[in-house]
Amino acid sequence: MVKGNIFNIQKFSIHDGPGIRTTVFLKGCPLQCLWCSNPESQLEKVQILYDEQKCVHCLNCVNSCPQKAIENKNNHIHIHFNKCVGCLQCVHNCYQQALSHEGEYKDVDEVVRVCLQDQDFYEESDGGVTISGGEGMSQPVFVKALITELKNIIFMLQLKQLVISNLTYFKNLLPYLIYFSLMLNIMIVKNIFRALLCITS
Repeated sequence: MVKGNIFNIQKFSIHDGPGIRTTVFLKGCPLQCLWCSNPESQLEKVQILYDEQKCVHCLNCVNSCPQKAIENKNNHIHIHFNKCVGCLQCVHNCYQQALSHEGEYKDVDEVVRVCLQDQDFYEESDGGVTISGGEGMSQPVFVKALITELKNIIFMLQLKQLVISNLTYFKNLLPYLIYFSLMLNIMIVKNIFRALLCITS
């Protein structure tokens, strides 16, 4: 089953398309816009966050990590992010909630189940599901699998994206979409535009 890195699933969304919608926010974006409303969604990987004030150094996180990505150095928890695969075992075993996360891997069926919980609202308001981000096409294989599954159940599908990074994937998705939003950022003087989006190449 294809899995995607989901930043958030926002129910009863009224600003991401017509009617009452569920917005599926994907994690990952190739841009780093200074005005980004969800900067924590830019990184593609699942992020583990550590709150030292809540930590009681029980070492449950160290002992539960299958990748050995967490260690206790001088009574301080250190996370090796290059080893972390985002399994969230450390978060689930941190009873003090000193560890939290941004992003979580979910398969298509998990996301579809959440979206279907508000199906009655979609029908009454001509709403549906919007896929956003991050960047709506940051995970094209997962997006195609999700849209294909939702199309069999929900009529009003919308994709919000900032850039078209892969035209082949994009063209394959168009038959499944009722709405498509391309967010055009302000294209002013080239150097200023590139600086604002933190593009170096």
